[in-house]
Amino acid sequence: MKSQKILRSFRAFINRGKGADQIKRRFLLKLIRNIFRQFEPLCVSPSLISVILLFVFPLTIALTDSSAWITEQGTGRGGHVLPPNIIKDGVNFANSRVPIERPDVQERIVEQLNYLLMDRHASMGEWFNRFVLYGPILVESLRKDNIPTDLIYLSILLSEFDPDHKTRSGGLGWWALGPSRDGSTKNVVPWVTTNDWDDRRDPEISTHLTAQMVQTLQNKNPKQDWLLLISAFIDGSDKIDPLVKKSPGFSFWDLVMPPSSDSLIPRLIALKIIHQHKNFYCITVTQTKPLAFDNLNRVKLSKDLPLALVAKCTGEIPRNIWGLNPGVDLMSGILPKSDKRVPNGYPLRVPRGTGPKVKNLLETEGYLGK
Repeated sequence: MKSQKILRSFRAFINRGKGADQIKRRFLLKLIRNIFRQFEPLCVSPSLISVILLFVFPLTIALTDSSAWITEQGTGRGGHVLPPNIIKDGVNFANSRVPIERPDVQERIVEQLNYLLMDRHASMGEWFNRFVLYGPILVESLRKDNIPTDLIYLSILLSEFDPDHKTRSGGLGWWALGPSRDGSTKNVVPWVTTNDWDDRRDPEISTHLTAQMVQTLQNKNPKQDWLLLISAFIDGSDKIDPLVKKSPGFSFWDLVMPPSSDSLIPRLIALKIIHQHKNFYCITVTQTKPLAFDNLNRVKLSKDLPLALVAKCTGEIPRNIWGLNPGVDLMSGILPKSDKRVPNGYPLRVPRGTGPKVKNLLETEGYLGK
């Protein structure tokens, strides 16, 4: 019967809130059942019963404490909310304490929280799947360079954690590196780009390059807060430094920042909160294991190496070999030989356990320089 379908729909909606008060939920379900029992013998149409429920249901919610209606999707009456432990214990980002107790700060973070969960919900599932695969590589690179590992979330927002991601301003790769990102001239950049290779697409090299840029900013302002340093990386120190000098002693949350930093910094913190509370917000991640590989580091090749040859040697498909070596141009599929710009060669990663076999292939086929 239609009435039974309506009842099941209301029951499913109410029961999805694991965090809701059990007594209040049971009372509401009992109230709905009683309404159906009273009207069904009178042959009242399901449409009329639905109208009655539409009046009863909001009234019951209005009489119920709002905390009882936080569902397993982390939503309240006005949209998505912060997890209770974040409100209670606070949150840090890049060694900086976030003043979450300030209403204006909390409002800005919740606004970005809702943007990510409503407008980018499907994308976040893809981001976090790629994070499982490549995250450990980038995090380890940040750690080696003494950069707060929370900056990994900046990579996610700048590139969607896609090594081939391109921005409108000309940025490419994991950190959207481009001439405008670096402090040097447009004709001189610290990364190597050829027809077959781009440092910005390699997870380790690009992260190390980014760390050097951030360290340069830090050396210029050693006492500056990390949120302001990240802002300088995003918008350029030529825009951020004058703002900080005009208002000494004030934090990121107190200053009027350029639009990019003003929205991206709270979004970074919101993304970290979502990532660390995926179950609370019902974010599904299907990828379970990171990439497993043998790192041959930089290989000094005497001739170009097709990744298809590596795939044949290791019993893998070329697509998976490229996944380990995204610095290689997707269309050429060739790891370039060493030259004057890169005398020590380019890095090569191969599936776990196949390192010795690939080394032997390179030696016997004449790929290694003497």
